[in-house]
Amino acid sequence: MLLTHHPIYTALGNDDEVRQAAYRELFRDQFDPGMVDEIRTTTNGNYALGNPQFQAQATVALGRRLTPGKSGQPRKRKEQESQEFFADG
Repeated sequence: MLLTHHPIYTALGNDDEVRQAAYRELFRDQFDPGMVDEIRTTTNGNYALGNPQFQAQATVALGRRLTPGKSGQPRKRKEQESQEFFADG
């Protein structure tokens, strides 16, 4: 076999199902549920996980947006009044 499980991992249980459950249990209390959701959202959205300063630096470094955009259509620009174009100045 080319790949083998680490001995510490195999010591977690007698079969894959038991080992996987034991491994998940090791991390259950490490993160609050909000952090897990944030990690999931940033991973699924291909965004940067971190504080706003880090996100801004990563955005500049990679040259693309790394935070979720605002939902909805962009606001329309206020068009200049036609009087402004023809006013005597």
